[in-house]
Amino acid sequence: MRLIERIAAGDAEALGELYDRYGRVAFGVLFRMVASPEAAEEVTQDAFHSVWRQARSYRAERGSVRTWLLAICRNAAIDWRRTKGKRLERETMIDAAFDLTAEGRVDERVLARLRAERVREAIAGLPAEQRDVLGLAFWGGYSQREIAARTGTPLGTVKSRVRLAMAKLRERLAELDEDGGTRGRSPRDT
Repeated sequence: MRLIERIAAGDAEALGELYDRYGRVAFGVLFRMVASPEAAEEVTQDAFHSVWRQARSYRAERGSVRTWLLAICRNAAIDWRRTKGKRLERETMIDAAFDLTAEGRVDERVLARLRAERVREAIAGLPAEQRDVLGLAFWGGYSQREIAARTGTPLGTVKSRVRLAMAKLRERLAELDEDGGTRGRSPRDT
């Protein structure tokens, strides 16, 4: 709450602190709502610019700073999709049509799809607790401390689960590569 009051008073440093605290979360949410990482970065910047302009409108009794910020992010994503997103969609469709005709791109798409399948398979093989923390960390944008608070799990346990999950993923992906994976190979080599 104090941070928002400082932003409302024109303290740019406070906006930086807010970004340090919630920037990853905002990016993670926005990445799921817009077309690309670049677009998510742009919309994240737009959202924090809106926070700067709207800080006086924050009311603690209506919800937490995080909830207020994510509502601003959601609105920024909707605005982006209505304006730039539509234009970008048309441009992307044209680019995609060109990519379909470029032979080298087919190999890249096939390899990317095979890698994604291997990663999904490896993640599915993890224990549920490890899958959950990875999902919150990498797709939800939460820090390990935030995951611990959100799940009621001790911070050390969260850290251990992330570390174990990453080690198991590395091991499983290496096994898949040895068993006929696609690392360094093109579909033509098979």
